[in-house]
Amino acid sequence: MESKFIDALKCFLRYPADTMKLMLGSYELETIEAIKKDFPDVEVESLGFYFGVLLAIIFLLLCVIAYTMQVLYNMGMAG
Repeated sequence: MESKFIDALKCFLRYPADTMKLMLGSYELETIEAIKKDFPDVEVESLGFYFGVLLAIIFLLLCVIAYTMQVLYNMGMAG
């Protein structure tokens, strides 16, 4: 059984426009039915939360990469 986070990520990749509509607060019945047809385990109300977590993880990874590059540059190993 997959995690809710992975299911929400798959849902976002498969239906990006519909998922964005839901995250912005437009709970149209057709949109919800289309998502529930392919992803019955996804909680429609929590898609925004899981996508926010994904963006936070990506941001932290980019910060770690930027910090590592700065340290290497200051040591004279890069650039």
